[in-house]
Amino acid sequence: MDKFEEIGQRLDKELARLRKYVEEEVAPGTEKRTARFLREVSELLTDAAKKLEARNTARETESTKNAH
Repeated sequence: MDKFEEIGQRLDKELARLRKYVEEEVAPGTEKRTARFLREVSELLTDAAKKLEARNTARETESTKNAH
């Protein structure tokens, strides 16, 4: 029975060590890359919205010209 307890304790220690590594070493880099990605996507979405608004404005202007 001692062997199973030792194995369980070793697993707990290794899992704690792995969790700490992920939180301290992996997560910060992942968060930085994710933040950069989100900024880039945000810029692309802003540009897309501007193009849609410009196209809508052009249609409205053309529609107004044709109505008169």
